[in-house]
Amino acid sequence: MMKFLIPLLSFLLGNAKNFMKEPTEALTQQLVLHIRSISLLLTGCVGSLALSCVGLSLFISRLAGQFDAAEEFSFTISLGIYLGMTVVFGGLLAFCLRRKTWLAAMGFADRSAAEESRKKSGALESAVALLVMDFVEERQSRRQQQNENRQAEPT
Repeated sequence: MMKFLIPLLSFLLGNAKNFMKEPTEALTQQLVLHIRSISLLLTGCVGSLALSCVGLSLFISRLAGQFDAAEEFSFTISLGIYLGMTVVFGGLLAFCLRRKTWLAAMGFADRSAAEESRKKSGALESAVALLVMDFVEERQSRRQQQNENRQAEPT
């Protein structure tokens, strides 16, 4: 499918190639990757919703059949399988519907993770950045003084 979408998108974006400095192949590959991840996510949502509903309906029908047939309740393997099926696919559906999952599929970075990394290394990173900037400014001032001394000397 990707082999079909990449030439199609490059054909559609082929006229824009003259306006852009970079080739459109990288753009189309990124677009295809995002479309693929979103389609997989949508397929996971629909599939897990369907299978959790099937598991729940089979569990309810077995439970109702058991109450109709006998007066006592016994937990059977099929009830356990249907209940497990409902729980597993319900969890998968909950995972597919999370905001972080959709943002990751669309290629957006998680802001909270970036903010946490900034907070953790904030003081040390600031100190190192100040030292580097001080060193750079000192080197620039030395070069400027050397250039001024060279220009001031009569040749």
